[in-house]
Amino acid sequence: MLRDATIVDADSVAMLVLHELERRQLRRLRRLSKEQLSQLLFVGYHQPRFRYGYPQARVYQNQGVAVGVAYGYPAAVESTLDNQWTALFARLQVTPPQQLVVTPRARPDEWYLDMLTVRARYQGKTYQQKWFDEWLLGDAIHRAKQTTAVAMGMDVRPGSQLAKLAAQFGFVAVERRKLDRQTYFHLRLKLREKADTQL
Repeated sequence: MLRDATIVDADSVAMLVLHELERRQLRRLRRLSKEQLSQLLFVGYHQPRFRYGYPQARVYQNQGVAVGVAYGYPAAVESTLDNQWTALFARLQVTPPQQLVVTPRARPDEWYLDMLTVRARYQGKTYQQKWFDEWLLGDAIHRAKQTTAVAMGMDVRPGSQLAKLAAQFGFVAVERRKLDRQTYFHLRLKLREKADTQL
């Protein structure tokens, strides 16, 4: 079942995000122990304006537990979400790593999918002939279409499972990027011809 994340999902979602960040091998987080990063993500999850806080998340629930999560938001709010990292490090009395500030990844006209991950043991399972990550990506596209964004964007590692899945949904690579010294492709899916100027 797909639903908005809630406070009660903190443990399961924080672990999903932790495993995904470990997989990404971000240099700026290497100085943190797994315990410190886990604590930071758990506390941050409860903060509404944290990049990986519950308001930005949708989860796939299986047997009452969140086994997959997708984080996304309009480009306009990305900079406010990044600012939460510094406050969290201070609150937890952890020395922040160098170069903590994240370069904005979303293009101005995008709704940006920051993260989509599924617990390893559920990656090979389906519901109604769809993989769990298919459900999450389809749901993210639906969320993006509910906004005035012209396109939906995401950054993926070349050859990754998410890159292959995004191609099936019609995403195309528009830019090659270096994020934290690693190669990513910025993918876009066109949602409409132009932004709706009427609110």
